[in-house]
Amino acid sequence: MREGILVKPYERLEQEQLERIHEASLSILRDPGILSYNKEAVEIFEDNGAEISSHNDYWRISIPEGLVEESVKHAPSVVTLGAREKENSLILDGREPRVRFGTGSEANIILDIAVEDFVSEETGIKRSFPVFQRRRGTIQDLCQAAHLCEHLPNVDFFIRTVNIQDEDITEGNKDVNKFYASLNNTKKHVMAGLTNVEKLDDVIRMAEIISGDNKEPLISFITCVTKSPLQFVEDTTQNLIEIARRGYPVSISASPQGGSTAPL
Repeated sequence: MREGILVKPYERLEQEQLERIHEASLSILRDPGILSYNKEAVEIFEDNGAEISSHNDYWRISIPEGLVEESVKHAPSVVTLGAREKENSLILDGREPRVRFGTGSEANIILDIAVEDFVSEETGIKRSFPVFQRRRGTIQDLCQAAHLCEHLPNVDFFIRTVNIQDEDITEGNKDVNKFYASLNNTKKHVMAGLTNVEKLDDVIRMAEIISGDNKEPLISFITCVTKSPLQFVEDTTQNLIEIARRGYPVSISASPQGGSTAPL
């Protein structure tokens, strides 16, 4: 079990300020609420007491305070992320301030580096400088990145670092290849996004075969559900629903633009 680092949280805000932010958040979720472009999400909210109003191609969801607080009560305070090597498993406990370090992002472009000699036209002095060649990321790049992180002791888990764009990679086989390349090159927990929700069961089945007797999930998922300001995107929201149905951990990423769709 990777213990991570127990830290003393730096409390920037006083309790009264936190409560004001919480109350403001509840107020915003109630009015104006959330715009949803995903019908099934709307049905789930409506079945649990939210108020729905229909528009041309979206719905407005007004989420009552009680629904938010009741949902928080049902959220588990402890989540275990498994790994091919059990010593690399992570226990995430919301009651303790413990930090683990992982990779991140998904590079579209790889820079290959070569050192070349250059001669000054004025002085004739020869010097060597790095030259960068841009190309699209490949499965081999992802394999090498995962293999590197396997041998970095301070990396506790692996988030896919490369967007694989080989010629034979399609929307139908990208997810399985992405997770397989990662799992095949690291014994740490693997997290990645989902390209095609129809391939979710294939990815999960592959991970279960690899895990063997390990009952904790070797993989988890990332999805960016909300588009600023306050909108549920159709496809990524469906990803979240399907992943949650299967009981797999999912991390919600948010990418607002500071100063326009979010506070500076």
